[in-house]
Amino acid sequence: MSIKYKTAEEAEIAFYEAIEKSDIETLSCVWSVDDNIVCIHPGANRIQGRRQVLDSFIEMFAQSPPIGFSISDALTTNTDGLAIHLVREEIELDGQLVSVMVSTNIYHQEDGGWRMLLHHSSHEPEFSLEDDFEDFDDFDDLPEPPPVLH
Repeated sequence: MSIKYKTAEEAEIAFYEAIEKSDIETLSCVWSVDDNIVCIHPGANRIQGRRQVLDSFIEMFAQSPPIGFSISDALTTNTDGLAIHLVREEIELDGQLVSVMVSTNIYHQEDGGWRMLLHHSSHEPEFSLEDDFEDFDDFDDLPEPPPVLH
């Protein structure tokens, strides 16, 4: 299956939907076929190479519960063949906010469509789930966030 995304924004929507659905086939279509792609999951080392990047998502899908994304604060820079998106990801498990990430996604034009070259995500430094529950004494009922969300 080969999908050609008409815009970098279209590729980005497909990227997050593929993660939400644990859809490795669509995710494979989003990433460049170039072997110089890079992915840095939150708190993890750099992963380089198409097979290694896709394998990291296969592993994540096998170990993590389904997650949902809300993307906000998007800043984009585009040229004729390159797009850089800086986004804030609010990540939910079972409809409850569990984490906020800041991410950089870089896309380029390839074979008549847009594909991802880089995804780098890290924890939002100013976000703390506990800040929202200052008067709440029992944190046992809160879901534990997965070790690597994407």
